[in-house]
Amino acid sequence: MVELTLLTLLNYVGDNFCEYRDLGHDNYKSLLLSYSDASHKYGPLEVKKVIETSENFKITAVAIAAIKCPQHIVK
Repeated sequence: MVELTLLTLLNYVGDNFCEYRDLGHDNYKSLLLSYSDASHKYGPLEVKKVIETSENFKITAVAIAAIKCPQHIVK
C-alpha cells in the first residue's frame, strides 16, 4: 500500500467537505463526516498518523477547502 500523504488526505476530505456543505450541513458536521469517510477509505490509523505528523496542517486544510469550495469558506 502506498503511504498516505497530507495532500492526498486533504484533497479527499476537501471534496467530501464541499459535498456535505452543498447538502446543507454546517462546517463542523461536514468536517467530521469528511474525516469519517477518509478513515473508512484509508484506515483510521493512517489518517491519524498523517494528522499527527504533518506540519502546517490547519493552514493547508483551510487553503484546500477555500480552493475547492470558496462559497462555503470565504464569506
